[in-house]
Amino acid sequence: MYQTYVFDLYGTLIDIETDEEAPEVWEKLALHFGYHGMTVTGAELQEKFLLERDVQLAEAAENCQFPDFVMEEVFRSLARQWGVEPSEAWLQETVRWLRTLSMIHISLYDGVPEILQSLREQGKKVFLLSNGQKTFIEAELTMLDILDKFDGIAISSVAGVSKPDPLFYHYLADTYGADLSAAIMIGNDPRTDIAGANNVGMDSCYIHTVSSPSNMEVSSNVQIWDGDIRQIPGWEK
Repeated sequence: MYQTYVFDLYGTLIDIETDEEAPEVWEKLALHFGYHGMTVTGAELQEKFLLERDVQLAEAAENCQFPDFVMEEVFRSLARQWGVEPSEAWLQETVRWLRTLSMIHISLYDGVPEILQSLREQGKKVFLLSNGQKTFIEAELTMLDILDKFDGIAISSVAGVSKPDPLFYHYLADTYGADLSAAIMIGNDPRTDIAGANNVGMDSCYIHTVSSPSNMEVSSNVQIWDGDIRQIPGWEK
């Protein structure tokens, strides 16, 4: 049986729905900028954000196939366009504002705390490997009371690389000592979680949830469970 369990986060442990494309999100975020002397419309702010994000992704792509960016650095660059040198506190606040404004729903899937606790009580190593931004991932793990349930938390914005890039899986091993040779990857995305794990020789378990991509096939040698993470192998005592 597996000694190491590597979990995806969103759509696997956390049921979440966001809408960062909604115009009202950017209109409200523009007010946040205006409070600090940076006058901009919501549409202009969204356009500037996307352009700067893409610039930073392009720069990061020089070092890996599937890069990621740091949202604080995007907002730092935008603030400087108004001649403002933002504080770290303001940058983190702005990232959290964008996340909060775009949030529609967030909760843990049934059984998540029990599964993570049971695995660790059995002496298994439990890791998180998540694409996303450190600032809101850590906040949401804290809010949902599972931040301390992992032996290591690898986040793509910190690593500068995201799933399915093999470099991200090796980052998990190098940074936290995860033994990938005795590991299983549990995730809800065939391309990022399952194919990514298979590319580094890891077994995988596909959890099909409502946020899983549609019209994507999963290899016949992959364990497949439909919508209930409590079915993953080996967690019960």
